[in-house]
Amino acid sequence: MRIIFSKVANESYENILEFLSQTWTEKEIGVFIDEAEKVIDKLKEGKFRLYQKYSKDIRSVLIGKKHVRMFFRKDSQIQILLFFDMRQDPQKILELLQ
Repeated sequence: MRIIFSKVANESYENILEFLSQTWTEKEIGVFIDEAEKVIDKLKEGKFRLYQKYSKDIRSVLIGKKHVRMFFRKDSQIQILLFFDMRQDPQKILELLQ
């Protein structure tokens, strides 16, 4: 299955990596990246339903020591919508997913 990243997903992923580079070790950052890639690989294999349902058509998974939630949607392809640092105000999720 084809995977695409939204503009918001790309920006939020880069912002999280930038933040992590200031607080985490290189090894921890590598583990975070590996976790994200493993989820993406499972999504490519069609294992969409393994992950928690957020809304009717959006699912999510916690990665990176459970501090970051990755949101995605499936239609004819998988669209990665957002990487969200869970230490932020949860109301912000709704704004970013719009």
